[in-house]
Amino acid sequence: MHWQGKNLEVEVLFSAAGLATQVLVRAGSIYLLFDAGDGALRDLLRRQIPPQKLTAVFITHGHADHMAGLYGLLGYLRAEDHKGRFWVCYPQGACEVEEVLAAFQHCYNSTTPYELVCHPLDDGETINFGEVQILAKKVLHWHSIKGQPIAPAPALGYRLTFQNEVLAITGDTAFFPGLADLIKDADIALIEATLDDDAPLEQRRLIHLTQQEAQMLACLAKNALFIHSAQLRS
Repeated sequence: MHWQGKNLEVEVLFSAAGLATQVLVRAGSIYLLFDAGDGALRDLLRRQIPPQKLTAVFITHGHADHMAGLYGLLGYLRAEDHKGRFWVCYPQGACEVEEVLAAFQHCYNSTTPYELVCHPLDDGETINFGEVQILAKKVLHWHSIKGQPIAPAPALGYRLTFQNEVLAITGDTAFFPGLADLIKDADIALIEATLDDDAPLEQRRLIHLTQQEAQMLACLAKNALFIHSAQLRS
C-alpha cells in the first residue's frame, strides 16, 4: 500500500496482525520507519532502500510483530559501518524495546560506528527532525494471549507534520475518544482494522479496532489506509 502527497510519501512495507508491521515514510530527504516487525530489513532491501537512509525508527509498542526486526536493523547498520546518529523512539516504559536496545549495546557498544540514540517518548511529547515534527499520543492497547487481555501496554500513535501535510498512525489500539484528535484532518491516516465487527467485547474494548470502527475513523481524515489485518494469520 502506498500514498503519495505533495511533499510526503508513505509506503506500508508489510502489515499483518501478529506477524509484522513496518511503514516507511519519506519527508523530503528524511526517511523514517514506523515499527520494525519481523522482516523489516528484508522489506527495505527488497525495495532497494538502503537502511542507511533512515534517520529514525518509531516503535508504537513493544509487541513482537512491531519490533522483532529492530535488532537485525541495528546489526545491519553496524556491519555496514554506518556513521552518524540513528534514533530509536518508543513509548516510555516499553520494556521489550528497552531490553533489545540494552542487549545490542551490551554486545556492541564499543564497536558500533554510529551513535545509537535511544529516546523514550511520553504522551503529548513532540520530536523534530528538520522540518518534520512527530507528536506522540497515548493509545489504548493491552497485552494479551489468544485474545485474552492481561494488562495495559505502553503504546503510542503518532501524528507527523511536514510542510503542511499530516500523517496519522494509530498503532495498535482499541477505540477511545482521543483517537479522533489523532486522526482528524490528516492528509493520510494509517488505521489499524484488526477485528471483525462481532469480535468478543473485551477485545474490542481493550485491544484492537473493529473494521467498522476503523471505517468510521477514516471519515475524519482526507485519505486513509487500513493496516494490521488479521486475515493473513488464518
